[in-house]
Amino acid sequence: MLISSACKGSPELATGSFSATSRNVPSVTVLRIPKDGGLPRLYRIPGLDSAAWKLSDRLPPIERTIGADPEQGVVYALDRKNNVVGVDLDTRRVRTFLENIRYAALGPDGALYAVDTGSTVTQLVRRTPVRFRSKLQGKPLEMQGTMDGALLAQLAGSKPALEFLGSDQSPTSTVLPEGQVAATFLGDLVAVAADTAVVLYTPQNKSKPKVIHVEGDARAVLFSPSGHRLYVARAAAPLLVLDRYDGVKLREIELPGPARGLRSDLFGSWLLVRPETADSVWVIDIGTGKYAGATAARWSDDLPAVAAPRTLLVRRGNDVVALDLGAPGFKEVGRVPGGAADIWLPMAWHPASDNEIPVVADSSASAAADTSGNRPTVYLQVSSSQNPTWASELSEKLRAAGLPASVLTPRRADEAYRVVLGPYATREQAEETGGKLGMPSFIVTAQDQSAR
Repeated sequence: MLISSACKGSPELATGSFSATSRNVPSVTVLRIPKDGGLPRLYRIPGLDSAAWKLSDRLPPIERTIGADPEQGVVYALDRKNNVVGVDLDTRRVRTFLENIRYAALGPDGALYAVDTGSTVTQLVRRTPVRFRSKLQGKPLEMQGTMDGALLAQLAGSKPALEFLGSDQSPTSTVLPEGQVAATFLGDLVAVAADTAVVLYTPQNKSKPKVIHVEGDARAVLFSPSGHRLYVARAAAPLLVLDRYDGVKLREIELPGPARGLRSDLFGSWLLVRPETADSVWVIDIGTGKYAGATAARWSDDLPAVAAPRTLLVRRGNDVVALDLGAPGFKEVGRVPGGAADIWLPMAWHPASDNEIPVVADSSASAAADTSGNRPTVYLQVSSSQNPTWASELSEKLRAAGLPASVLTPRRADEAYRVVLGPYATREQAEETGGKLGMPSFIVTAQDQSAR
């Protein structure tokens, strides 16, 4: 797996970090998609109460979900006739975006990447299709878009390979060792759990891979969504936490036994571990860096999953059950009878008629801005969006990674919510931070804006 569909957050195992049970993360809703076609339904967390939101159109029978683009308010899925269909959450309509599609995936910015029956790659950016110049050179086991608008594909074959394909570039291919594969949320680094080592690759160039030797038979790897930490599940040793940059061991977390799979929640507050044999899930509280407990669960592409801030969704018989990870014994707090046959997707999205997720910023940023006097406040802008929920989600991810992120709220309706880092005392300080980010950014001043 290149990246879990649930892997969208980024709290780190760092001294002084908050427990995931007390973090102020945005709440989410959960979309239930009928696998055999019909009307999706929206549920509130934590009790799985049915929301008033209803779709006007019926979905066709669904092969699998692709993911959600919260900025555009669209949930993408691949139907059983090889069409990419989308649920427009705001207009509550269903539409077909692309036809004759075999494989599809999303990028970190919500862009859709689809491979048709002729291996042609099409990128859908803000609902506008862009066809890649070159075709994909094999059958992908997993795919992921990158922040730079390229496609990563783990190719099947006698020798596993990683293909990197840009819209106007020829594809480059790298032979991989045998083992489970994972990529960072931004797609700038790929890791392989190769038994006695974890091997790191930079997809966009041919630099020599970095080898981190590990003991205990590495079975699975997963990056924290910020990309700073790397979790390694092992067959004969505790869960290993590594620094992505220098490969140093940060921590070991004792587990009940051997593990073979890892999955994160939307905001990275929880880590779900798949045992090697039992139908259960082991839960790690990332804030404390400790094993929190276990519960019975059948693993599939969508579940088990955590809906923020601390609700675990699992299948129990024919039902889907919500469990409170902050309660002793993971107390049951909600149940949907007959829900096990359908697909479930946690989303940081609420209907406009509901109480919208507030845009929340780091209080230290606001305080610094308030004491700046008449001096222009310098920020480093990393994103802008008309969707306050999406801006709030990105800001939360960056703050969880230890960055001073906040959202500058617009003064006019035609302006965007700007996700920024800072404030900084000088332009030079902001530029120095921007050079270390590894993502696009630019300087803005905000003396005429408010950060909240």
